[in-house]
Amino acid sequence: MATSVATRHRAVHRRSARPVALSLVKRGWKSLGAPVVGRKVPGTRIVAVLAAVVGYIACLYTIGHGTNLDYSDAQSHLTIARRIFDSKAPGFEQLGTVWLPMPHLLLAPFVLDMWLFSTGWAAGLLGILALSATATGLYLIAARLGLGRAGRLATTLVVLANPAVLYVYTTALTEPVLIMCIVGGMAGLAHWATSRRRMSAGELAVFAGIPSAAAVLSRYEGWALVMTGTLFVLIVAKRRTGEWREASIMAGGYVMVPAAAVLWWISYNWALYGNPLEFMFGQYSAYAQQKNITDGGLLPTKGNLGLTLSTFHWSLLETAGAVVLALAACGAVVLVFRRGFANTTLLVAVTGSAYAFALLSLFLGQTAINNDHSLPTTWWNNRFALTALPLVAILVAVFVQEITRPARLRPWLIGTLLAALLVQNAWWNEDPTGRLAVLAEGRMSAESTTNSTAAARWLNEHYQSGGILMDESARGNAVLAVMGIPLREIYNRASGDYFDPALEDPAKYAKWVFVNVEAGTGAKDSGPTDLVYQAMVKNRSFNVRYSLAFSTQTHRIYERSSDS
Repeated sequence: MATSVATRHRAVHRRSARPVALSLVKRGWKSLGAPVVGRKVPGTRIVAVLAAVVGYIACLYTIGHGTNLDYSDAQSHLTIARRIFDSKAPGFEQLGTVWLPMPHLLLAPFVLDMWLFSTGWAAGLLGILALSATATGLYLIAARLGLGRAGRLATTLVVLANPAVLYVYTTALTEPVLIMCIVGGMAGLAHWATSRRRMSAGELAVFAGIPSAAAVLSRYEGWALVMTGTLFVLIVAKRRTGEWREASIMAGGYVMVPAAAVLWWISYNWALYGNPLEFMFGQYSAYAQQKNITDGGLLPTKGNLGLTLSTFHWSLLETAGAVVLALAACGAVVLVFRRGFANTTLLVAVTGSAYAFALLSLFLGQTAINNDHSLPTTWWNNRFALTALPLVAILVAVFVQEITRPARLRPWLIGTLLAALLVQNAWWNEDPTGRLAVLAEGRMSAESTTNSTAAARWLNEHYQSGGILMDESARGNAVLAVMGIPLREIYNRASGDYFDPALEDPAKYAKWVFVNVEAGTGAKDSGPTDLVYQAMVKNRSFNVRYSLAFSTQTHRIYERSSDS
């Protein structure tokens, strides 16, 4: 009798739960198209949670397969973040000048745990937050532009349905943090530009200036955002008030925090390296790297507008896809035709500042991109095309909103667009590492470090103590995350005053020596040069004091003899 009563109670509970769940779904669906009310944009939480779930699933896949560490740069970013507190010379000077510091500062709390560091889950957790913030920010911008449910969901779908985007957001590359910060700054500007209530310069500094400052400290595309964003604020404020003084105050409010970030970065370089422009012209700067490439005749895009446009847009095509780019192109036409040069049009133009900066950098020879349609044909820096993602996503939203206005045709048009997107993804899925430039580049990077990765994993299994001497900056040696050994055990270029003495007398400091034997020539301190291998070759007593413990075609690990 008691069992039958309990069964009836459970059945009643299930029947009552269904209407509640259905009601919640209906309310959520309705909120995704509800109008903006002040600071509140209905549906924001739904998008944030959905994006986080998608990001988590993506992490389970890529980290489960180990592909999240395919890019050597991804392992380098994890290592820099951990070196701040785990190193022979810990401290903020470990941030260096090769990359701007924000991605590493945000990674730092996650890499405290060795398992999170060595598996890449540290970057995955940050990537989940970044993906959620990016999708939510784009949703907010679309809503502030006056777009309805179809447009808002379209802009988030551009991000969440793209395998290349999802992959990058599971890695420690700088793009997730950069795009998150750019979108955050743009969402703040959209709020200010479309708000019925006049926001103060202080509010603009908080909602737009702070995320823009974070973009400034993430990558140099953020600097372009601030320059165009400041001009945008100046124009919009002048249109509103008709007074240059008021416009200047608002522009100053926006640029104040990003300007402070730029000054801090310059001061940091000056204090640590004696040169405020070390990040521009130092031995590890992009200028130095590009000079070597230019001298080798491998930078044909420099000064060549045609090659610049074709190279970058092939990377963009093989990242965003033909369907999405076609919709975005139509969205640009619709935007100008419908809104002219209204404030909202200018806002979308500012969203493309990072895209314009990437093109300019490629044309000026400050960056290099290679794909299967470039000169030469290889895979390099194709992820830079993701800087166009915010602009593409917003333009797609504009076009989708426009063509779905007729209620009678709306289901058919949306169904057609979704089908096209599914076909595109199915085509990608047939050969993802051959048809998606970002994944192809990751595979190539992983293949180029097969030997060093094998050596790192061997050392992870056999190392107990005694210290390791290696030149992490040499070609193929950025494998410290895979190695999974506390960084304070390692003597390398980041060890400060410990590295040079260890090179001169390795047996005194390190039981193990990790070298790349193919990188024994080159300019001093240049990336491809293994300084440990150079020192080993010159040290006549090395082979007496060390014996070979592990060997691949390109990498060797030596162990100090017990009687040394």
